[in-house]
Amino acid sequence: MTKKFHQLSGTAKGVLASIVASCLFGFLPLYVQFQPQLLDTGVAGGEGHWIASQRIVWSCVLMLFVLAFTRKLPLLIKSLSQFNQWPRYLLSGLLVGPQFWIFVWAPLYDETLSVALGYFSLPLVLVVVGKVVYGEKLSRLQTVACFIAAFGVAYAYIMAEGLSWIVLLIALGYPLYFIHRKSLNLGSDIGFTLDNLFLLPIALGCIFYLQPMEYIVGLDSPVWLFYIGLAIAGTTPMLLFLYASQALPMSIFGLLGYVEPMLVFIVGLLLGERVEANEWPTYVLIMLALIVLALDGIRRARTHGAIKVTSA
Repeated sequence: MTKKFHQLSGTAKGVLASIVASCLFGFLPLYVQFQPQLLDTGVAGGEGHWIASQRIVWSCVLMLFVLAFTRKLPLLIKSLSQFNQWPRYLLSGLLVGPQFWIFVWAPLYDETLSVALGYFSLPLVLVVVGKVVYGEKLSRLQTVACFIAAFGVAYAYIMAEGLSWIVLLIALGYPLYFIHRKSLNLGSDIGFTLDNLFLLPIALGCIFYLQPMEYIVGLDSPVWLFYIGLAIAGTTPMLLFLYASQALPMSIFGLLGYVEPMLVFIVGLLLGERVEANEWPTYVLIMLALIVLALDGIRRARTHGAIKVTSA
């Protein structure tokens, strides 16, 4: 299995990483719903701020263990020793921090629809970024997929009667982050660790502001296990996501972003959620766009070969 993975081309690895990341991300909002009951913070949106901060803290702990296990801590230390790069590292953290927060905050406050619209818009924005910033070209089938998806997103906007700030935060925030991350030339694991480390003071400050120290240290073991699980559930797909963003052209990476909202949609159906009749056109168009994109991928694989077979 490992040998076959290593034989894949860089593009094929990126596509696989993106799809697996989408599968894992699709279940994160479901995990958040099982957050243990907490003492009322007395702050508007406090529960969401708390869980987002816990995610950052435990992601730091998890990534330090991962880097130690993979013997990459010297690379992290080398990056941190470049003090002239700290402003760029901080900017990276500040660009992605709101995305960490909104993904766990929104499901707790009935803003899932706005998040869905944001993630429906994001792939199209990434395609534009790929074309304008990086000069990437789309194949005919990719262009067709783009137009089909655009019609689906436009219909969703009409049904939602406008844009919310959440949609703009996701659709515009992530592209800025990906552009900046590409310029840093860091591995996905080192870069993600730096993002969380530079957000750590903010997260700790938020935690101690929301709850008193005696309450925090008195939390039961299952509560801490939940937060460790949250870090694993959030970190694993994010690392794959970042790897894909560096391995793939921005436009292809963007179009693959439609896998995630479709998986969330399917999970919702399996959990018994109802889809209103006026919502179906968006999902059908997005699904059709994904089918067209898959056909383009199959055509390219047959033409160029997605697997590079090494000689014995």
